[in-house]
Amino acid sequence: MNCQKTIGKEVTTSGISLHLGSDSCLTFKPAPPDSGVVFVRVDIPGSPRIMASIHNTIGGVVRRTSLGRQEVVIHTIEHVMAALAGLGIDNIIIESNSPEPPAADGSALVFAEMLRDAGLVKQDAPKQEIVLSEPISVRDGNRELTIVPDNCCRATYLFKSDIPVKITQSASLEISEASFLTELAPARTFCFEREVEALKAQGLGKGGSSENVVMIGDDGTPDHPPRLEDEMARHKILDLIGDLYLLGSIPKGRIMAIRSGHDLNAKLIQKISESDQKTRRMRNTKTMEPLNTNDIKRILPHRYPFLLLDRVIEFEEGKMAVGIKNVTVNEEFFQGHFPQEPIMPGMLQIEALAQLAGILLFRNKKEDDSLGFFRSVEKVKFRRTVVPGDQLRLEVNVLRMRGNIAKFSGQAFVDGEVVSEAEFTLAI
Repeated sequence: MNCQKTIGKEVTTSGISLHLGSDSCLTFKPAPPDSGVVFVRVDIPGSPRIMASIHNTIGGVVRRTSLGRQEVVIHTIEHVMAALAGLGIDNIIIESNSPEPPAADGSALVFAEMLRDAGLVKQDAPKQEIVLSEPISVRDGNRELTIVPDNCCRATYLFKSDIPVKITQSASLEISEASFLTELAPARTFCFEREVEALKAQGLGKGGSSENVVMIGDDGTPDHPPRLEDEMARHKILDLIGDLYLLGSIPKGRIMAIRSGHDLNAKLIQKISESDQKTRRMRNTKTMEPLNTNDIKRILPHRYPFLLLDRVIEFEEGKMAVGIKNVTVNEEFFQGHFPQEPIMPGMLQIEALAQLAGILLFRNKKEDDSLGFFRSVEKVKFRRTVVPGDQLRLEVNVLRMRGNIAKFSGQAFVDGEVVSEAEFTLAI
């Protein structure tokens, strides 16, 4: 069995952050199996947590990858994520006292060496693997990013710049712990001198210096000797690996990238995430056959017109569940909400999440007459409308179960985009 991994002990690093220029401190802590990668903003009351997931990425952010949940954000996480991916660390808690990690030397090497020295600990749980069934590709003008199914992970990157001088670099390597540490992790962030003023005008690069950025002059000459051959192309692969790890695992395949950056990387992982019907997610945890409507009716007391769950496709006892609600124009609530522009009421989306939570509570209590009632609903966000023809992907996670009280977090997605989310407590 290919086991999940965490680290053996707590380790800390600090320094100035790249874009925000803040004094930043990161503390990495071991985490139990199936926890995933979780950032914790300890500088904010309540120490809110952000799961490192494609569903929490913030769109429209330039020159970096950022996560956000409600009003809490963490920016420029790609080098930290790349270090975790390169070492195969599945479960870890990362406490941060600022909205951006330290820049270190502009590479992932500092993070990777520190985590390796903390000790890599195998856990009694199998790794999640993503196995693609067909090629997936995204394109934007002369930029392209493609992944083709294979038995290993190999990345090839073509870097081209035409202004102010022509620069072409290419790199290709199979991704492994050994190759990552020697051939990718040392590759540093770079910036063209002509870009500096534009970045500063956007409020970026406040912490940039010769210690964490390689500056490329107008003649194409870097202000630091290269650490690696084709270092710019290798750094782009480093960023790509960090971004892909937001899927929870690096998909097995041959990755071919031409001039791609964080925005195109995000489109690729979004497309992979949306292709669940074509992508087998081999969790190798406690698996189950999907529950259909009749199965659900044997567990829940809800009936027409208030049964808002069509299928349960993933389930892990006491931890999480994933369900589907197909929204059709025949839904009874569309008669009044609203006849001229049918929109699914937001609180019915929360009700659907609660019904999925009910599957977690009552699946193994089919002869029990217990019912679950809302005790509280908090941190509710409605991010876009849900209309006829949409398919809601519902995800709930257990936050706490004590006696006859259970607290959950839930998110509803349409086409990979969060449409609503909440935390709610049910009384049994």
